[in-house]
Amino acid sequence: MRHVHAEVVGNGKPVIFLPAGGFTGEEGRSLAKALCDDFEVHLLDLPGFGRSEGIEQVIDTEQMADWVNAYADSRHLGPVHVIAHSLGGAVALAFATRYPEHVSRLVLLDHGHKAFPRVPLREYGVFGLTVPLLSGLYRLLGPRVVERIEQKMVSDEPNHPISDERFQTFCAKTGLLERDEIRRALDASAKLGQGGLNLLFGYYHLDVPKLMRSLKVPTLLLYGDFVGLDDKEARLTKSAVIDLQRHKLPITYIRLTGGHFVHWNPAFPVERVRQFLQSQKVSVLK
Repeated sequence: MRHVHAEVVGNGKPVIFLPAGGFTGEEGRSLAKALCDDFEVHLLDLPGFGRSEGIEQVIDTEQMADWVNAYADSRHLGPVHVIAHSLGGAVALAFATRYPEHVSRLVLLDHGHKAFPRVPLREYGVFGLTVPLLSGLYRLLGPRVVERIEQKMVSDEPNHPISDERFQTFCAKTGLLERDEIRRALDASAKLGQGGLNLLFGYYHLDVPKLMRSLKVPTLLLYGDFVGLDDKEARLTKSAVIDLQRHKLPITYIRLTGGHFVHWNPAFPVERVRQFLQSQKVSVLK
C-alpha cells in the first residue's frame, strides 16, 4: 500500500483520527491524549498532505474509502472507531459508507451536515474563486491538470513556525482562545504534496449529503453553530441540521456555540465522546 504517516497515542480499542485539509495528524493530538487511557488513537496525515504519500489518480468515494481501509488492514486493527474533522470527515464518511462493517463508531467534527460550497471563499479565501474553473478542467483533463498545478505549488521547503500575528489572526477569525495545542498544530501544518490536489478535487465533487443519508454506522456529530461569529453561516447551519434530522439517521447531534474547530472549543465534551465510543446504543441529542 501507499505510505501513510501515522503516530499512535494510547492503548485500547483502535481509533483512527483524520485531520482537516492543511493539517497533519497533530491536529488531533490533544483529543488523543484525552482518550489515551481507553483508546489507541492513530493520528494520520491525509494522502498527499504532510508525510503521507498521495493518490496519483482521480479520487472518488471508493478511493477515499479504500485508502483508510488499506491502512486499517495493514495494522490488523479490525473494526475501528473513526474521529474526523472537515476534509478528514469526507474521507471518514466514504470509509463508513463503503465499509460499514469495519467501523464501530464514527465521530464527525463539524462535518457532514452541510454541503461543501460551490465557491468556497470562506474555506480557501480568494483562491476559492478559481476552484469551479479548476474543477471543470480537472474533470475534463484529469490528473494532467493536477500535475501542472502541483509543479508550481509543491515545494521541498521546510515548514516555518507560525508567526504570533498569524496565530492571533487565526484564533480571532475562528473564535478560539489562543492555546498552545492550536499553535502546535499550526506549526506542524501539512504541506501539499504530490497527489494532494487529487484529494481536494475529489472532495469538491463528493456528494456529502448523499453519503450522510446513507449512513448505517452509529455517528456522533459535533457541530459549531456559528452564533455570534458569522450570522450567515449560523442560519445556514441551523437549516442544514434541521433538514438532516428529518431523515431519522443513526446520528447523535451535539451543538457547540462557536465555529468550525469544535475540538478546540473550551466547551468540547470529551467525556461525552468517550461515552459514545464505549456505548452500544445511539441516542439523539440536540
